[in-house]
Amino acid sequence: MKRNRPIFLRINLVILILLIPAVILYTYFSRTSLQVIDRQMSDYNESRLLFLKSQIESNADRLSFSSSVLARDSSILDLQLSILTKDYYAMIDYQTQVKEKLYLQSLSSTWANTLSVYLPDIETRISTNPSDGFSTSDLVAADNGRWIFHPGDNEASSYYQLFIWDPYFSKNSGQSVNAVYEVRFGLDNIRKMLQHYQLEGSGNCFLLTSSGDVISNSESGDAGYGEAKTALLGENLGNLGHLNIELDGQKSYASYVWLPGLDAWLIDYAPLSVFHAPIIDSRNLFYISMLVLIILGFAASWLLYLQVQKPISYIIRGLKHFEMGDYGYRIGKRFHNEFDYMLQRFNDMGKEIQHLVQNVYEEQNRSRLATLKQLQSQINPHFLYNCLSFIAGCAKVGHTDTIKEMAYHLGGYYRYTTRVENQMPLLKEEVELVRHYLQIYSYRLERIDFEIAIGDDMLDEPIMRLILQPVVENAVMHGVEPTPGKGFILVTGMREDGWMLLRVEDSGGGMTASEIEAYKRRLEQGLDENVGCGLWNVNQRLKQRFGEGSGIEIGPSKRLSGLCVTLRWKSERSNEDAAAIAG
Repeated sequence: MKRNRPIFLRINLVILILLIPAVILYTYFSRTSLQVIDRQMSDYNESRLLFLKSQIESNADRLSFSSSVLARDSSILDLQLSILTKDYYAMIDYQTQVKEKLYLQSLSSTWANTLSVYLPDIETRISTNPSDGFSTSDLVAADNGRWIFHPGDNEASSYYQLFIWDPYFSKNSGQSVNAVYEVRFGLDNIRKMLQHYQLEGSGNCFLLTSSGDVISNSESGDAGYGEAKTALLGENLGNLGHLNIELDGQKSYASYVWLPGLDAWLIDYAPLSVFHAPIIDSRNLFYISMLVLIILGFAASWLLYLQVQKPISYIIRGLKHFEMGDYGYRIGKRFHNEFDYMLQRFNDMGKEIQHLVQNVYEEQNRSRLATLKQLQSQINPHFLYNCLSFIAGCAKVGHTDTIKEMAYHLGGYYRYTTRVENQMPLLKEEVELVRHYLQIYSYRLERIDFEIAIGDDMLDEPIMRLILQPVVENAVMHGVEPTPGKGFILVTGMREDGWMLLRVEDSGGGMTASEIEAYKRRLEQGLDENVGCGLWNVNQRLKQRFGEGSGIEIGPSKRLSGLCVTLRWKSERSNEDAAAIAG
């Protein structure tokens, strides 16, 4: 099941791959929308602020222009002439006319204002406000031609004030001053314009002087912009621009424009959430929807894993057990769906396979044992008949010593062959049997010599009974015996890359290459009258016992004139020793 778990993870990965790009694209579109809104808001606020600035400056300029109108008024000129001629009666009359002109000029403006004319020569101030008096300190402190904000002692007395000298450069040049014109307007004029401005927008608008005074749409609201004033003054504001700033604990978007005439900035700011709220709400709703879809996708994937992949993993596990030969494995898990039928049929199939395998395996073992016994029964009588015939011949001619030696070796031979309880003796027992056989045969055929050269390390190897004697007998009967003259049998053994090799070579006439190939093919076929049972039996027994690669190899002898028959099998003792070392 652990091996199949990555399939579940891959399904979840596919779900993420499908949904994450949608989230990324929506995030990009949302961010682009916010940027577009910010640009549009910047342009909109800029145009509104510039329009409000033009209105404020237009009214302020109109008021400042009134001083130029008064300076050219005939009543002002007559008054100045009466002062020079010291005509006091005309002076009083002209002052009355000037005051009327000031009232008319003041009423012509849309802003509430106060107009005054200072006459330094007679220290007189003519004003639309009767309570105003002449003050030399005001003239000394005043700046020519520049609006100055006066916060006053309280909110009610705050105002903007402008002084203009006539002649204009007479203040600091030492030239005689004819008159000084004063224009003053209160903050209510600006507050009313800010109120109208805010009716058309959702932000907060106020006027911020360079000295740090705040003028909002209401007197009571000025104190509420203290934090905004501190933050904005620390931003080094320019003539026109926009900035993101945190005001009142919220991220805000502020637009500003500089009013050089009033020495102040016109500020409009609003929390970003006011403009971004619809898009942010829809974005959050989308993210929540995506999260719900991902969770539902994972849940569906998990359900698919439990109901489909997990049953399949149990079936795969069972198949692996069958592959390893464990046919007794059964699946005991139930999933309460259609896979329960498959699992039940799998268990039934395993039961049937186990039953068939056990029956077939036991039948094969019985058949193999019967085959081996049959092969041995074919080999033993074959050798016995030859020996008895030889003993009978010796008895006829009276060779008692030969009969005694023959009987000794024949007894040793049959002492070994009749011990059937051990079907896998050591190789040295098989070699001793061959030695008895060759010694017996040398008595029968006095022209035969033999040599057995097998290393001591091979003699303790287990091997099947009667595996070497038939090969030696075949070399004697079909190699040495038909060839006239002295004969020789050479038996050698060696290890080679984990294989055990026994070679039986003879000095007989041998076989041609084509005859050897034909004989090899007959060894691999079924037993018939054209193939001797000795070598065929040995070849079949080696293959059945030791498997692929084992058996008999036939070729010409390199040291003698006849054939070389090689018995080849895998060393079982080396495998057992290696397993013991690994364990």
